[in-house]
Amino acid sequence: MKFLSVFFIFLFIADVTQIFAQDTLKVISFNLAGRKPGTDPDKRLFHTIQNLKTLNPDIIGLQEINESVSLSGSDNHGKLIADSLSAYFGIPYYAYSVMSHLSWNDQFKEMIGIVSKYPVLQKSSLSLTAGAFPRKAIWHLIETPMGNIHFFNTHLDYLNPGVRIQEIKEIKSFISVKDSLFESIGTVLTGDFNDTPGSTALLQITNSTRPFTDSFKSANPSSNGYTLPAQGPTSRIDFIFSRDLDGLKILSSKVIMNKPYSPTLFCSDHLGVMTTFVKSGTSSSVYGESGSEKSFALFPSYPNPFNPETTISYRLSLQQNVSVLIYNSIGQEIRRWDFENQSSGIHSVLWDGKDQFNREVSTGIYFVNLVSGGFTKTGKLVLVK
Repeated sequence: MKFLSVFFIFLFIADVTQIFAQDTLKVISFNLAGRKPGTDPDKRLFHTIQNLKTLNPDIIGLQEINESVSLSGSDNHGKLIADSLSAYFGIPYYAYSVMSHLSWNDQFKEMIGIVSKYPVLQKSSLSLTAGAFPRKAIWHLIETPMGNIHFFNTHLDYLNPGVRIQEIKEIKSFISVKDSLFESIGTVLTGDFNDTPGSTALLQITNSTRPFTDSFKSANPSSNGYTLPAQGPTSRIDFIFSRDLDGLKILSSKVIMNKPYSPTLFCSDHLGVMTTFVKSGTSSSVYGESGSEKSFALFPSYPNPFNPETTISYRLSLQQNVSVLIYNSIGQEIRRWDFENQSSGIHSVLWDGKDQFNREVSTGIYFVNLVSGGFTKTGKLVLVK
């Protein structure tokens, strides 16, 4: 019996090690709405940080960071977010921000910034053509487990389409210079672009000689992904674009910060966007399908190991009936989701670590089965409390 216990502990550790080795990169773009008067900014920031602890991002592009002119940066939103995540996860987060203009009767510096859990090798910023306000673009070369990433973040003019077109031209030139100076596996561009898909400004990004991919649209071809206004959104102006990610694929993308922390109050006047990239070949069940199995794929769940919840993502090439089932280590079904005639594209379900009776399950190894048309794909999940 003692031998068996040691054996199962060894298997558990081996499974955890294997899952930790899976390479993913989780990116967020979010407009914080600064310290807009009458919006209880401190409470909004608190709930923003609570959301980020659950989402566990690797890199965050932030817009409308505010800090008080009179407090020497001690209340800088980006730094407060990085410090809170560092304390929560027990690892260092790097925060960098640059001022674009003063806001709210010149009480606050308004900034854009980047927060990263991975080391920053190089950084700089670019002043853009001014419209209603001066604007900036910010760049980091970030050392991720998959390789170095060029990461850009910006906030474009809200008033004049012509100014936005010029600002994007300047950003593209900025990107070209950094691409030529520093090797990377690709480029990510986040921001509040104050323009919608199909606009002349954004077509410069997605239809250029070296086009960027709109990650949300790529992962959710039939979804509008609206991000503004937070309560009852009707337009999409917040984006995560990616280009030339050598060996990486867009795993999933979703709108975040979309649940109020009280009946009508949100973390910001914007919703955010989160895209997860996965390294090609992470799992044979993702990219190695053959025959009829090509109609669907199961991606690695994230986070994994997890506590208290994990996102299970999968891709459908055809409209079809799908079941997602969770089994424990002795083969008992403990949770399931059934979808009839689900549309093609990438979908996900959130498992909160509870069974079908809403009871919390214990620490251990679980299995997720994606079932459709007589075919099954299986993945492992590890719940650690």
